[in-house]
Amino acid sequence: MRTTITIIIIALLAFCSCEKDRPVKFSLKRSTFTDNRDGYEYRTVTINGTTWFAENFRYLPSVDGNDVDSVSFDGPRYYVYNYNGTNVNEAKATDEYKKYGVLYNYNAAIECCPDGWRLPTKDDFEKLTMSINNDKKDKWGNFEYYTILMLCGDRDLWGLDDSTHTLFNVSGMTMIPSGIMRPEYPYNEYTGEGKDSIEFKDLGISSFIWEKKRGREKDYLSALQIEHDTTATQIDFRMHEWVSSMPEICGLSVRYVRDE
Repeated sequence: MRTTITIIIIALLAFCSCEKDRPVKFSLKRSTFTDNRDGYEYRTVTINGTTWFAENFRYLPSVDGNDVDSVSFDGPRYYVYNYNGTNVNEAKATDEYKKYGVLYNYNAAIECCPDGWRLPTKDDFEKLTMSINNDKKDKWGNFEYYTILMLCGDRDLWGLDDSTHTLFNVSGMTMIPSGIMRPEYPYNEYTGEGKDSIEFKDLGISSFIWEKKRGREKDYLSALQIEHDTTATQIDFRMHEWVSSMPEICGLSVRYVRDE
């Protein structure tokens, strides 16, 4: 049975000495959506008229890895971080699947979309960030640090402790650093032969989310990235778009949306 809890956040949050006080005011409705293909129940949040998946999509009809005669990047492809086999049940049993969900190439992200949902657009992402904190982009196209904190969730996965930042995940979006699958093309200069393979990167560091294809995009699409710079002397989060520069054969996380 679908349950809905409506929470109106109108609060003045107290920050540590390094954070300035700021009001947070937006409408947040929590609910769930069950995918009838596998029975999984997803958490969702509705923020100012748009409903988002509040966790990474994890529908897995098949799984692709390096343990095959040849790696193909054609058609829809599904990846579980660090899993190189082709057995769906084995992939679902891994900690990476349970924590981070599935990485989809763009074709798979489109094919797996549940009825009534869609991939988010550039406008959806901008509406989300403006809704939760009314920030403007800087000259490099980045949103303010505090807005990013409001989108991120699960402190352990981001490497944060419980006392870090009162704004953390106040949006309920629970973005997590699920990494990316990037194709690898090793080449032997002596034999002239090579074998395509897959490479997993940035687990615990970055969240990559597919954005819906724009009109003139072809092989290189757009995606949103939230990055935690773990080498910095202080906690540092950044958000930016890969505008028409993300290869469609890469494996990224998916957060579907729908208009209410």
